[in-house]
Amino acid sequence: MKNAIILTSAMTLSSLVFADHHDESIDLSGAMTTINVIAKAPSAYIDQLQNNTDMMSASGALLAGACIAVSGNEVPGEMQVFNFYSSISAALSGYEVQLSNADMKNFISDLNDFRELKGWETSRVVMPYEGELYDLFATRTLMINTDNPQTYIEAIAELKDAYHANGYEDISLDVYQPIGSGEAPSDYQVTAVAPSLARLGEMFDELYSSSWAQEAFSAVAASRSSIVSDKIYKCENVFQSM
Repeated sequence: MKNAIILTSAMTLSSLVFADHHDESIDLSGAMTTINVIAKAPSAYIDQLQNNTDMMSASGALLAGACIAVSGNEVPGEMQVFNFYSSISAALSGYEVQLSNADMKNFISDLNDFRELKGWETSRVVMPYEGELYDLFATRTLMINTDNPQTYIEAIAELKDAYHANGYEDISLDVYQPIGSGEAPSDYQVTAVAPSLARLGEMFDELYSSSWAQEAFSAVAASRSSIVSDKIYKCENVFQSM
């Protein structure tokens, strides 16, 4: 059986604690939708999202963010917008709102002035994010194929533990499973999240300089069959439900 996994630095969030250390937490272990766009002016597009958070709330989203590709992108302005939902049912219901709600349709029409829409993807959360929610953060998205999904997921979990045990408590590795994501979807998505691009770089520098990282990563490399896509993003949160 062919399986694909995405090693992305985006975010799968389980019991998410906010970076300003509020007591609230939010469970984002259900599902995620991803909108792929080419933005004419990424900053202006993000402003539109931040100024219309009522539309995200109306769709049932728990958390939303926007990511600008800084490496691995095919064209300038390549972006992803992610939305987390409590379940796959809630995520699919969000599509229903987009199709039937007049205000939502107007909002989407206005957004099209700022972007070229490339498509939507839906994913189930497999291994959720654990850590603080950063207002600004960096991600790496690596889509891969594997013939041993469980072995790969376990290897990712062990790699995350190795990072946490060696001073990288502020990073996360997360896994998603795409559902309804096009003609040749990946079967899984893994997310590497760091509080900045520099910190993300330090994380991967360890793979080339530290024996503990190389040892843990060897199991990851051994359990995947091919890399499909590899991109790095600079991201920011644009909406949260509390």
